[in-house]
Amino acid sequence: MKNITTKQYKTNENLAKILGFSGLIPFIIAIITLNLNISKIQVLEIIIVYGYTIIAFLGGIYWGVGLNIKTGAKKYFFISTLPTILVLISLLFSFSLIAKIIYLICILNFFLYLEYSFLQTLKLPRWFLLLRIKLNIFLTILLTMIALSAYLSI
Repeated sequence: MKNITTKQYKTNENLAKILGFSGLIPFIIAIITLNLNISKIQVLEIIIVYGYTIIAFLGGIYWGVGLNIKTGAKKYFFISTLPTILVLISLLFSFSLIAKIIYLICILNFFLYLEYSFLQTLKLPRWFLLLRIKLNIFLTILLTMIALSAYLSI
């Protein structure tokens, strides 16, 4: 029985890694298309919306944690709404597209910090935190490259 559980756990870990790194593909495509003769504003807007979707997904993690713990769930339910509030702030004000990308980078790194600080309390699997760190680093680099590419081409 333990072998089946371990195998299922490893399968879930591998699937999370594949899906996580696959989520970076649109950012790589954006870098390539920004260097072609395509509407840069449209590419940036699409990337920002996609980035906001990822932020919303991070909020869903905390909602799930709140549903699965016995005490302190209110804190995680509150934290799960923060991504939506932070995205809404960006949408309410007329920031430049590059400023929105920088804001997106800040939000992503803020949530990584939260996950790192809640590691003991949340009892997140170690592989999950390592995956989040790797994805966050790659995404921060890709978003920085997108912002620089857009800025230099304007």
